[in-house]
Amino acid sequence: MIKNYDNWIKKSCQNINNIYHELDDLDQKIGDGDHGTTILKGLKEAEKIFKENIENSLDVIMSIVAKQMRLVMGGSSGILMSIFFYESGKINPYNISLSIVTIFQNTVNKIKKTGKVNVGDKSILDVYVPLLDYLNTDIEIDKNLDSINKIIKSSSESTINMEAKVGRAKFLEKKGLGIIDPGAYSTSIILKEFFNSLYK
Repeated sequence: MIKNYDNWIKKSCQNINNIYHELDDLDQKIGDGDHGTTILKGLKEAEKIFKENIENSLDVIMSIVAKQMRLVMGGSSGILMSIFFYESGKINPYNISLSIVTIFQNTVNKIKKTGKVNVGDKSILDVYVPLLDYLNTDIEIDKNLDSINKIIKSSSESTINMEAKVGRAKFLEKKGLGIIDPGAYSTSIILKEFFNSLYK
């Protein structure tokens, strides 16, 4: 499982590295303009921490990863983006599918509470909740990767038509309408690589 997670973080980092300028450009329109740079910094730190702590148990490694991501990323994005990384460390290798549902449920609960955000507010939550709903249908994850990836993609793209109710975008005239939420976009990449690294 540690090898799977190592691959997940490396692939996520590679993919974000390829588009971080695009994420920054999107964020320039509705936020601080540095989401791509910030999440890339967090993932590079995660990659480094994972390598340095490879001898530890997965839950310990991911706890350290989440803590360091919060530190290097800073702000609300660092806090909210690191929640899934922390929760993912609690995966049960003997019952992966059930523990993944628990991981996503805990992630959703913490994002809602910490970020004071709801579904439809144009945030990373708009990716997690539709995916959690699908996982709760008692599917066999390894046989439904295509459907999972489609949900991840469509849910992130759904934020294009949402008006922001949180973050800086809520103060804009059009509240970010017509622009994909950068956090949802980066989250979709990270989650896609999470499932692919576990099951492919």
